[in-house]
This record gives sequence, C-alpha cells and structure tokens, in this order.
Amino acid sequence: MSAVLKTEQLETIFDHGVTMAELIQLFGETEDVDNYLYALSQDSAYADLYFLYMARDDSKTALSFLNKIQNPRYKLSVSLPSCVQ
Repeated sequence: MSAVLKTEQLETIFDHGVTMAELIQLFGETEDVDNYLYALSQDSAYADLYFLYMARDDSKTALSFLNKIQNPRYKLSVSLPSCVQ
C-alpha cells in the first residue's frame, strides 16, 4: 500500500484579487505567490485576509475571516490594534 500525500489548498489573499498596492500596504513590498505560500498556515492566511478586508473597509467580511482562525491566542493577537502606524 502506498501513502498518498494530500496537499492542502489554502484560501489566501491571492484568491481575493489582492492588488499590488494592497500587497505593499499589507507587507511593505510586493509578494510573490510562491514565496507567500511557503510555510503558510491557514490561520496565517485567514489573518492576512482579515487585514486585507479591514484595509478595504469591509469589516463584516474581515470579521468572518478572523472568526475562522482556529488558534485562540493567535486570533487574539491578530485582533488587537497595532501600535505601529
């Protein structure tokens, strides 16, 4: 019997039409899809989607992604306001 490795399909900002300007706003630079996906967890991808939709002034959608984050400590850290401006 051979083992079959299943690759997880993550939902990311790239599935939501992120623009170059939004990438710069989120990360300070543009981001290559392959580099972005390297070692990305679904919780981190949901956090980025939260920040993307907050930047788009769509708090309802943003909160829906925040609520999908499984790790409660990480979810709390994502939802706390940043002191960096």
